[in-house]
Amino acid sequence: MWALVMIALQTGTVAGPVLPLPRKAPTSRRCPPDDSGGDVVVCGRSSDADRIGTIPDYSKPMTLPKARTEIAGVGTLSAETEQADVGGSPSKRAMIRLTIPLGGRRKP
Repeated sequence: MWALVMIALQTGTVAGPVLPLPRKAPTSRRCPPDDSGGDVVVCGRSSDADRIGTIPDYSKPMTLPKARTEIAGVGTLSAETEQADVGGSPSKRAMIRLTIPLGGRRKP
């Protein structure tokens, strides 16, 4: 009996006011009429505002700028990383280098 009531509720019409048709936005661009009957003609705006821009190439290795600063009257101070093989295993190290020029004229 419950199955019959459920089927009757699904097949019945819904009572209520008739909704008005939505208004289409007026456009100044008109599509050319297609008389062939077999082709689909799509007309729309050709704005690039909704498109994704160029995608960066992630296959190239990314490099960071060198961590280097000038010390007035002394030289340069830099931070670097290196990797070398020590006894068949990789050794990773971070180094801070102070470069002091010897001889010659000093930079102002």
